[in-house]
Amino acid sequence: MRVIVVGTRGSALALAQTRFVVERLKESWPEAEFKVKTIKTRGDQGASPKEQAIFVKELQEALLAREIDIAVHSLKDLPTEEPPGLKIAAVPRRQDPRDVFLGKAYKRLEDLPKGAVVGTSSVRRKAQLLAYRPDLEVRPLRGNVDTRLAALGNGEYDGIVLAAAGLIRLDLRNRIDQFLDPEVMLPAPGQGALALEVRQGDDLAEEFVYALHHHPSYDRVRAERAFLKGLGAGCLAPVGALAQVEEDGLLRLEGILLSPDGKSFLRAEIEGEASEAEELGLELARDVLEQGGREILAKSL
Repeated sequence: MRVIVVGTRGSALALAQTRFVVERLKESWPEAEFKVKTIKTRGDQGASPKEQAIFVKELQEALLAREIDIAVHSLKDLPTEEPPGLKIAAVPRRQDPRDVFLGKAYKRLEDLPKGAVVGTSSVRRKAQLLAYRPDLEVRPLRGNVDTRLAALGNGEYDGIVLAAAGLIRLDLRNRIDQFLDPEVMLPAPGQGALALEVRQGDDLAEEFVYALHHHPSYDRVRAERAFLKGLGAGCLAPVGALAQVEEDGLLRLEGILLSPDGKSFLRAEIEGEASEAEELGLELARDVLEQGGREILAKSL
């Protein structure tokens, strides 16, 4: 049996995610050998966040060049269009998709005084923060998790907003002061989920990763990504989405589209069979666009 090479970015979070995946793969396939290869992406080298696919392109190129056999991605970093020759072969069980607040003196977002400074690198988070608390000052916050935590500790910000999943995967759950209710902050489509990408036609790699596939998580992120795709917004517009699969198999999808300043937004939801996740996402996007979403989108792009 051939050695399977698993590609990843080199950040602490990416490596933690990849260790989790490789450990699960070894449990399912103890006779196989898995090696991890670290690949530097344009995003790791400081590329503009306005560019597309800055954290995935080099991994995808390595897959196509047969330098690696499996790429481990944070699913929310992946564009909604899959490159020719590649496929998402598995989505493991999703981690908590919510955003979280970490405060300096105040431990809840609603307790921050007027004019407090909140840090985030995300246009989606900024827009929803301003929609909820227009009295806040939202400033850019970039870098890896350690850099962002250090900025909070240095007193540059009164609070910061991060993804829960990253902190949990780095064993930093104790740093979380408040999980933000989706009513206040809908996460990015696919947030908290991993995507295991392989070459089309590589049946062995696909069989390996499929052992980690969690179908309810896949249905949820399919609906969310279809909503994003249907809006034609790309991954840089202020768009949030969250799908839940109920016990009866029904999928409920909530989506939001905002202007960057949070002053204009449309929020809607849809419910249907989980097996029709993608169709539900596209239908919700059409509804939002018809209700005025095109005008909001024009302000965002």
